Amino acid sequence: MNRFQPLRRDLKRRASGRMLAAAVTLAVCASLRPAAAAAQGLAELTATPTATAELFIRSVRSLRWGAAGQFVDDETLERFRDVVTMITEPEETGALLEYLTGTDSSGYARLEPREVFDRALTALIADMPGLSHSFSDRDDEFLGHVAETPDSAHVVYRTEARISGAVPEVKVMQMRRSPAGWRVLWSDELDVLEAALRGAHRMR
Repeated sequence: MNRFQPLRRDLKRRASGRMLAAAVTLAVCASLRPAAAAAQGLAELTATPTATAELFIRSVRSLRWGAAGQFVDDETLERFRDVVTMITEPEETGALLEYLTGTDSSGYARLEPREVFDRALTALIADMPGLSHSFSDRDDEFLGHVAETPDSAHVVYRTEARISGAVPEVKVMQMRRSPAGWRVLWSDELDVLEAALRGAHRMR
């Protein structure tokens, strides 16, 4: 037997032990990472109205509705949930609710407004290529914000569709400060999305 073989086995065993210990340490650290840390990070990213508006528009342009919902005011998210409730309640088969949220009435009752926002817009926009292109095929330039009160502001931005002959439009986004940072209270994009959602029953 090779005289170095026992030594190699011992070194291998120790290395495996160290790797296991490191893996356990990383797993413990990951499990102990507080939700507050993530919330703090989001608060830092949304410390100004303009920063929040940029993140919101970036998410809209990439059609990432779950991400966009992070930057939308709670009152506005509740408004979208109310729209989904209003258009699905009269439909007795539950097909429209299933289409928009992927669940039945009992499952829907357990969804948070942000989840409803994400699910409904993801389903809806996937079936509306024209609308999805209007969001994604454009350029945006943020010009700054105007404070109305310490907790409300308006972000001014310019948007231009990437099509021949398009004319830049200057838009204003309403912002509200929350304990977690600034959030989008209303925007032209949300107005278009709400109108599309209200007409969702015509697509089924």
